[in-house]
Amino acid sequence: MKTTFSMKNIPFFSTLLAAVLLIAGFTACVKTEFDQPPAGGEPITLNVNKTIKELKALHVTPGGFDKITEDIIIGGEVVMDDRSGNYYKTLVIQDATGGIEVKFNDGFLYQQMPVGRTVYIRCQDLMLTDYAGLTQLIGSTVEEGGQLSDVGLTEAQVRQKIAKGIYNDVPVAPKEVSIADINDDLLSTYIRLSDVEFIKADTAKTWADPITKFSLNRTMQDCNGLQLIVRTSGYCDFASLKTPTGKGTIEGVLGAFNGTYQLYLRDETGAVMDSLRCGAIDPNAPGLASLDEKFDAVTANADIELPGWVNVSVQGNRIWRGASFSGDKFASATAFSSGLAAMETWMITPPLDLKTQKTLTFETSSGYWKHDGFTVWVSTDFNGQNPATATWTQLNYTLPPANTNGYSDFVPSGNIQLPVFNGKGYIGFKYTGDATSNTTTWRFDDVRVQ
Repeated sequence: MKTTFSMKNIPFFSTLLAAVLLIAGFTACVKTEFDQPPAGGEPITLNVNKTIKELKALHVTPGGFDKITEDIIIGGEVVMDDRSGNYYKTLVIQDATGGIEVKFNDGFLYQQMPVGRTVYIRCQDLMLTDYAGLTQLIGSTVEEGGQLSDVGLTEAQVRQKIAKGIYNDVPVAPKEVSIADINDDLLSTYIRLSDVEFIKADTAKTWADPITKFSLNRTMQDCNGLQLIVRTSGYCDFASLKTPTGKGTIEGVLGAFNGTYQLYLRDETGAVMDSLRCGAIDPNAPGLASLDEKFDAVTANADIELPGWVNVSVQGNRIWRGASFSGDKFASATAFSSGLAAMETWMITPPLDLKTQKTLTFETSSGYWKHDGFTVWVSTDFNGQNPATATWTQLNYTLPPANTNGYSDFVPSGNIQLPVFNGKGYIGFKYTGDATSNTTTWRFDDVRVQ
């Protein structure tokens, strides 16, 4: 018996078919979020026949281009991608021998090749070059105005040259180094530095300029004064965040620009600096029984950094600086030629034990007098960082003579009785001024508490 298909059944079957296709289509669209790459990655493994260090050695034309003619395959783990925007159309991969920047023609590389992904590269017909001395692997060159410029790997080259290996949930650990250890062998590798801090002038500053999108350098140092630049792009997603004020660890990829080493962070979590700064006195430690500071260790025309002392700006960008005259060194502050509408800076002693009666003495001098911008204060609740949040009591002292044509002699303050307090106290030397009319230079020296 022959079965007959009735046209009146078409709407039902069409609806059923459409529903099935919709469900199938919806299921097919479900995929793993790029923020959580599959743990296993793609099961592709190529036989590596050269290390990254050996590949970089083939770049023999500084500032030029060297085409790779050998059938070279390298492999390495991604230690820097473009997720945060601090790197642009660039990956950094490293193996046991070193690392290298790989430039691409397209962005959003982290979606397929995030930090932790193993990447293999068939290098034949690609090129090696350098940017300001830092070796890079690129796709090709293009002539512009009679000069060759580099071109990153195109989409077609990525399909032909790149093989994605496994994805490691726990990326390769950074190499622990000190600033003194840094050398060219560490270029384009992921490193960690411990017991470092940003210099005072670069603390609590934005990593870069998020308004103009300019990249900025911030200077980091260890407790021996050795320094390293931290370079951050104005396009990165943490450009507007503030640099840490304490001491700790920092992780990033080491780069270089014309021989100057630079560190690049993956994101702001690479800096963990919440410990006391170098030379700082633990606020939980007992206060000093006495103090005798002659400022002999300061450097003329440099911001003062002394163990235990806090030198901080509340308004403006100037703080107390070292100065000297006839071999004598002292602290100095002025708003002259500062361009500041308002300037306020504090130089605050280490914590002092005030459980017994103490006497404070010091010497002051003023120069080209316009205003009494120097005052002295005592606090028992200063938190060791921000004087604006503390309660301060002003102390009276003997002022130096007002000399409008030069500098006065240093004048003793007289004996100043400090309050007795069942705990610790701080002496704050405060300067206020502006660039218009309150421009007096104030200096102080020989601070003693006994």
